[in-house]
Amino acid sequence: MAPKELSELTVFNRRKTHLLGQITRIRNSLENVDSPLNQVEIRTKLASLSEVKAKIDKLRTESYRVLSDEELMDFETSLDTMEVDADNLEVSLNTLLESSNVDTSELSVKNDFANYNVKLPSINLPEFSGQYIDWLQFKSQFVSLIHDNACLSDSQKLYYLQSALKGHAKQLQTVNDSYSSLFEALEGRYENKRLIVNSHIAELLNPNKIKFESVFHLRSLIDSIQSHLRA
Repeated sequence: MAPKELSELTVFNRRKTHLLGQITRIRNSLENVDSPLNQVEIRTKLASLSEVKAKIDKLRTESYRVLSDEELMDFETSLDTMEVDADNLEVSLNTLLESSNVDTSELSVKNDFANYNVKLPSINLPEFSGQYIDWLQFKSQFVSLIHDNACLSDSQKLYYLQSALKGHAKQLQTVNDSYSSLFEALEGRYENKRLIVNSHIAELLNPNKIKFESVFHLRSLIDSIQSHLRA
């Protein structure tokens, strides 16, 4: 008796299961605290993950041509879930890789300056809460640390940018954001010279009142005024 021919849906589900298995194995290797990944292994996992994502896209395209609308509904939902898992894994792996690069850099610095017993302070990621008066300073620092860093992928830059946003600025985020779309949205909202200038003028016209006359409080007032004039 000839073997029964498999349905198209069964074939697609088997291919999907194979890809899901690859994602699971990558996740397990990432979560294995007893055997942390080194830089070479992380890059290998990222390359494998990139291939998996490409195969998911190919599988989705093929399913559009073959499966019925009813079959496609559940199948596409499961592919969406797999893509989200793959994207999250990619961010985690890139973050781990960047952390590994930083650790290596710090080790090199420590070795170079070991005789001087110098410990360099860590650099905190700048934050932005949506105040126009803070935008230019935030943008300058973020561009220097993250935006112009050729070692970072767009996924990593998006992760760092989302982490830096607080308050009203965070409300600009959407689930479909890429790094460039979110950065451009922030520029479009806050790169408003008129509002920035008005914010500084408002601070100059309404300085903090000095409760006690002292050299310290007068110096603080002068420093505040000068900072707004320089801006």
